[in-house]
Amino acid sequence: METKGDSSHRIPALWDRSQTVIRAAILAGLGVSCAFASIIVMSPIYAEIATIRGGFGSLLSSYAVQPGFGLVALGYVRWRGDFHVMERIQKPSAEGIGWVVAGMVGYQLSVNSITRLLPVVGLSHGGHSGGASKWRVFLEQPELAVPGLAIMFLVMAPMEELLFRGVIHDTLEDAFEAPGRVVIGALLFGGMHFFLSGGLVSVIFTLCGGLLWGTGYERTKNLSVPMLAHAGYWLLLPV
Repeated sequence: METKGDSSHRIPALWDRSQTVIRAAILAGLGVSCAFASIIVMSPIYAEIATIRGGFGSLLSSYAVQPGFGLVALGYVRWRGDFHVMERIQKPSAEGIGWVVAGMVGYQLSVNSITRLLPVVGLSHGGHSGGASKWRVFLEQPELAVPGLAIMFLVMAPMEELLFRGVIHDTLEDAFEAPGRVVIGALLFGGMHFFLSGGLVSVIFTLCGGLLWGTGYERTKNLSVPMLAHAGYWLLLPV
């Protein structure tokens, strides 16, 4: 039987958790806002690069939002003066590599499975074709493979993951156990894609990615794991 004392302790705990979720949601909202600003700033730059380097500009055009995410993440870390999240970017262990592969393949399998179920509920989606477009650029212009992969794996995916699996996920650390952190982080990650990618289907897809990559991060406490899984997924071909 719950006593009055038990109830009085539960209310502050619930309030603390609510405040933590609000802080995480504000960070995600700032990420979305800066992502839109990044599109405005970066799109003309990428277009100019495309007139000079053709395929390289086309490749970059897929990553107009990530600089905005990186700006929020790095700005927050600098403002707090707490750089421990940066210290979690480490060389992955054998277990970490396993989670990288699981994050890539698991996300692709999730997307494939959900895509087949969409007509049942009256929804549709064009499918994931990003990997095909990137491989097309690399095959047509092999000299772009190294800089293109470097940008994907060392810049763009890290900026997105630094915000969502790094800063936002760690913001939830004191108030929630691992399952709660993973689920709330994935919901915010999926919600962000509603505004930037548009539509419920995109939210469902990226929610799956958030769950997989968040779990990999929780199991390894290594931010390189979701970064590599995220970038690796961008290279997968639709099956």
